[in-house]
Amino acid sequence: MWPPMGQRVTVPDMPAPEPTRDIVEAAAQWLAHLESGEANEADNRAYLSWRDAHPAHALAIQRMGGLAASIEQHDAVERETLRRLLLPPRRRIGGAVLGLGLLIGAGLLVRHSAPYQVLLADERTPIGVTRRVSLADDSRITLSTDSAVALDRDSNRQHIRLLQGELLAVVARQHHAPFTVVTSDGTAEAMGTEFTVRKDASGTEVAVISSHVRVCPAGHHADACLILGPGQRARLAGSRALPLSAIAPGDAGAWSEGWLPVEDRPLIDVLDDFNRWRQQPIRFDRDELAGLRVSGVFPLSATDRALDNLAQSQPILIDRHDPERPQIRRRSIRQP
Repeated sequence: MWPPMGQRVTVPDMPAPEPTRDIVEAAAQWLAHLESGEANEADNRAYLSWRDAHPAHALAIQRMGGLAASIEQHDAVERETLRRLLLPPRRRIGGAVLGLGLLIGAGLLVRHSAPYQVLLADERTPIGVTRRVSLADDSRITLSTDSAVALDRDSNRQHIRLLQGELLAVVARQHHAPFTVVTSDGTAEAMGTEFTVRKDASGTEVAVISSHVRVCPAGHHADACLILGPGQRARLAGSRALPLSAIAPGDAGAWSEGWLPVEDRPLIDVLDDFNRWRQQPIRFDRDELAGLRVSGVFPLSATDRALDNLAQSQPILIDRHDPERPQIRRRSIRQP
C-alpha cells in the first residue's frame, strides 16, 4: 500500500468511515495547494488540523496522497499529464480538482480507469521483485513481477482484485469463507487450494497447483464455469472460459521461487517471459525467431545467464553492443 501522508487516524479495531464527496473534494484541494508551492506554515498547520479532525479525512488524504506521491514513478509525459490533472495551481482548484474529487467520490475514477486502479492498489511490486502478503485467515498471496492487487479484507470472505500481473494464492486449510480472485475477465474461486492467476492485455490465465478452483468468465451463466484440478489451466477472455493444455502442477508457481520451467515452448514466448522480469528488455525480431522451441529451467533473477545457456543449444547469436539491452539474432546456416 502506498505510504500515508502523515499519521493515519482511525478508530481502534474499526475501519475508517468512507469519505463523502465533500471530504474528497476538500482533500483534493488541500493536496493541490500543498503541492503548488504556495502553502505557508499556517496553511500546513491548518491542513494537519483538518486531516486529524476525522478518520474519513485521513483516509481520503491517504488514498489521494498515495496517488499524488506515485506521479514521480512515471515517465515525463505521463508525469506531466498526471500533474496537470492532480496538482493544478491554486487558481485552478475550482475546476480540475473539483472534477477529480467528484470522480473519486463517485468511485468512477477507480472503477473505469485501469492505470488509476493500479496507482491506488493496496499492494504493488516493481519489475523483477516478488512480495508475499499474509492475510488475516492465515491464507497468503505472493505477487509476481510488476503486479498490483486491491484487497477487500472482510470477516466473511477474501476478495482479491488482480489489477495487473500475476499472483500465487495459498488458501488456509481451515478457510471456510469464499476466497476469490477477480480480474476484468472473470473470477477464480478457491475450493481449498493453491493456484495462480495471471492477467495480461488479452485475458486471464488460471492454473491449479493443488485441490480445485472454479473459474467463471465475466458476465457468465452457470454453465460457462469450469472446475479445474491440479495441473489444469484455463483462460478467461471474451466472456468465455477456455481449457488449456495441462502442466506439471509445481511449474505454475515456480516463479515465486525464482525459476521459469519451460517444456517445448516457442523461444519468443520464453523471451517475453524474461522481459517481464527485466528493467531493460531483450530485443528480438519475432518473425526471425519463429519456429524455435525451448525446454529447460531458467533463473528469473539472472536472465543474461539464461540467454548464454540458450545460445549454446539454439541457433541464435547474442549482440551485446548495448550490454543492458541485448539483441537476439538467428544464426545463419552457411552453405557448403
